[in-house]
Amino acid sequence: MASIVATVLLIQCLLSILLTTTLAAPINITRETFRTCRPGNWFGNPADCCPPKVIKGPIVDFCPQYDATKPLRVRKALQCLSGHELKTYTRKLEKGYALMRALPDSDPRSLKRQNEIHCAYGTGSFIQDGSTNLTIDVHINWHFLPWHRMFVYFHEKILQKLLGDPEFSLHFWNFDNSVTATPRHGSRGCYKAGHFVPPMYNDPSKATFEANRSFMTFEPNRPVDIALDLSQLSPLLGPPTFPNNTVEEQTRLNREIMHRSMITLANTTSFFGKAYRVGDARILIPAAGAGTIELWPHNTLHAYIGGWMMQPTTAPIDPLFYPFHANMERLWSVWRKLGYGNDDPTDPDWLDATFLFWDENAVMRRVKVRDFVDLNALGYTFEEVNDASWIFFDNSTSPGAP
Repeated sequence: MASIVATVLLIQCLLSILLTTTLAAPINITRETFRTCRPGNWFGNPADCCPPKVIKGPIVDFCPQYDATKPLRVRKALQCLSGHELKTYTRKLEKGYALMRALPDSDPRSLKRQNEIHCAYGTGSFIQDGSTNLTIDVHINWHFLPWHRMFVYFHEKILQKLLGDPEFSLHFWNFDNSVTATPRHGSRGCYKAGHFVPPMYNDPSKATFEANRSFMTFEPNRPVDIALDLSQLSPLLGPPTFPNNTVEEQTRLNREIMHRSMITLANTTSFFGKAYRVGDARILIPAAGAGTIELWPHNTLHAYIGGWMMQPTTAPIDPLFYPFHANMERLWSVWRKLGYGNDDPTDPDWLDATFLFWDENAVMRRVKVRDFVDLNALGYTFEEVNDASWIFFDNSTSPGAP
């Protein structure tokens, strides 16, 4: 009897190993993933946002083709644009979004269809290959940063195509910088506080405007609040209530939360979030799988902006989403340079995760995470800003500290 039990246990063990080996693989989005797309949900709210189930034409592998003989394009901090440069950039940005909004909904480059892609990837609408109930989500796990870098990259490419300007750069909203500093002699970059909503996204007469936001975003001298208690960030509780802090107090809190998210708590695993492979169930509770950078400042700032930006089903409808996420990926680059063993995951299940995006020519591209870890290969970099405002934050000596 004992030998039979032992044999059964051995068989179960071998089957478990075989099953684990079979399932352990990178997430892989294919034609079949699109074909089997179904309505998803976000915290119980239904989301019917599947893109067309039949992908027309070939799926072309993406390969970075940056010309190393050319200088890198520079995404700049919006708060430091001025004079002719500000006027030129604002005019191009507004024209780009006017053209994008004018595209028919059937065009995969339209703002509506780009929102659909984000919605489908973020609500469990896509099903893992070979599964009937395991769904895919690019939030609350280690795919959050690379997937959104891909999303913003192709969004920028679409703007370039519509404008007929391959050198156009989608500049970033430097919301994490709460302190204006005097740059060191010879330093280049932007050292002006950027924690206000960029004015070019708050003009009701322009295509970059979105009315469906919190009233707080329209107060020009109000710094954003990225330090909200995460216990308030539940869709089941409705929009959170933000305290009416003084500018000095909000500045201190923002600096403190950036320091915690980027330095105090952020080793590789905690910074990127929980591993997410084929065979893993979708993680629904942010605290159970999200990296520190996704919790603060990402989730808190989405809640602060409110409106469409409150949930993944609608967030990319608001053009403010894109300079916001351009800064999120900049912060990823900053984190890597801070030292402390800050390295990207080396697990093949992260590097070889594969997603599909329509490019600026409405061609479907097959993209791997490993193609999006090197900014130089993608052809752009970021302007230097005052990250020291939170890197060297000391709560004990900060104004307003207890």
